[in-house]
Amino acid sequence: MRRVSVCLCTLAIHAPYRKRARLLCADGARAPWIVLTDDPADFADLPVRAIRHAPTGPMAIDYLQRLGPTGNNNGAAAYHDKRFVLQAALRDFETAIFLDADSRIDLLPPIDVFPAGLAVVPVVRKSVAAHLETCGSWRLPAFVELARELAGDPDALHRARWCHETCYAVTRDGNEGRFFAAWARAADFLQGRGIYSGEGGVMGLAAVCAGWATDYDALAPLVPSIQHEGGGPKDA
Repeated sequence: MRRVSVCLCTLAIHAPYRKRARLLCADGARAPWIVLTDDPADFADLPVRAIRHAPTGPMAIDYLQRLGPTGNNNGAAAYHDKRFVLQAALRDFETAIFLDADSRIDLLPPIDVFPAGLAVVPVVRKSVAAHLETCGSWRLPAFVELARELAGDPDALHRARWCHETCYAVTRDGNEGRFFAAWARAADFLQGRGIYSGEGGVMGLAAVCAGWATDYDALAPLVPSIQHEGGGPKDA
């Protein structure tokens, strides 16, 4: 592992998530932040870089107002957009740590040593195939097709690790372009089939395409400090 420059980042689309992201950024005020958002003015009074972004697919408010509940084959919000804020952060920093906007940090510990590639919090330690057997199994046929599309081999689902989506880090090593290119292809592939969830599996497959292992250790010191609200789409 090596010492790197680190940036924190999040995705905050629509008012409930912007409100939560403001609290999150204040929790980690000692670190540089980048926020991908539909309203950068909401962050004008904070020492963060806010980047305007138009979602590439339905977000939480769309499911609340017009698409019905998530899950049960209805998909979920277009969280593949998280990749755009990671890419923005990696233009200026060696490591980008993504946190879901509905997270809070008690006390940000010093974490500045990272392996190259992808690091995830050690919450799910399964292959993509094993995770899909019990969580959202209706997506498995599409992921088999996706593995063949990206890696030329459906068995890649057994090599790729499911990446817990609430907190993860990407560290540059020259292969990040392959990682993000695979993620972009996967997002288009799945969203073209009406599947907007599953970025944890997509990241695992993209890491395989980049030649990266999935590290479970680098972010472990952060886990005790993070509280994730979860609970589905927010309306307030």
